[in-house]
Amino acid sequence: MNIAPNYPFARKLLFAFALVSVFAVSANTKASTKTLQSQAQPPMLLELYTSQGCSSCPPAERWFTSLKESADLWTKLIPINFHVDYWDYLGWKDPFAQSQFSQRQRLYKKLGHSRNVATPGFMTNGEQWNGWFYRRSIPKSELVSPGTLSANINGDELSVNFQAKTADEQKPYTVNVAILGFDLKHKIKAGENRRKTLQHDFVVLGYKKARLASDGTADLDLPDTSKFNSSKQAIALWLSKGRDPSPILAMGDWL
Repeated sequence: MNIAPNYPFARKLLFAFALVSVFAVSANTKASTKTLQSQAQPPMLLELYTSQGCSSCPPAERWFTSLKESADLWTKLIPINFHVDYWDYLGWKDPFAQSQFSQRQRLYKKLGHSRNVATPGFMTNGEQWNGWFYRRSIPKSELVSPGTLSANINGDELSVNFQAKTADEQKPYTVNVAILGFDLKHKIKAGENRRKTLQHDFVVLGYKKARLASDGTADLDLPDTSKFNSSKQAIALWLSKGRDPSPILAMGDWL
């Protein structure tokens, strides 16, 4: 038996659906809009180089997880977890590893900022740090800010602006952008960590860089992290100069 449509009811239903859709779009737009600005004293950019295929890395990763509770997080300390791919040959392919992260670590050594390429490996504001192995505190940042860095996030679009303190400081800079993932648990089925379940935090899921224009600006799309199941994320941005990956000015926050 066919029932004739109730047109007045249908119109009311469509109107209600449209109203809900408008509010939903507005809420999503608001949630995806964010502004960041650097501080007078640049924070410490703490880089960890690690791999799911490295048996000595899980303790370093657990320590990194504890940094989520740090009172200095984002204001004085920005932890970044780079997964390298040079241990993949041991039988387990790290899903977070990228060759460019391995190259970044090797470049630090080539430029004399570190003595070796190993995991777990730590860099503090572009200089090798072995303090973790001796349970030492993270050193405080001693960087002198060359200016003010700001960023506006609107959906997947990122606009960056750097205003140098002096005209001499307005040199060609590169802005680096990393999307960090949290609470990522993986069961390892092969390699040195076989049968272990590892948790990763501050792990770089996506990374991009762009040269700032002569006026200190850059527009780019945020790195795509859709292939990773990460409901909790953060963003880290930092300036570097020339081919040296060392951070000059950094900032970060939750997304």
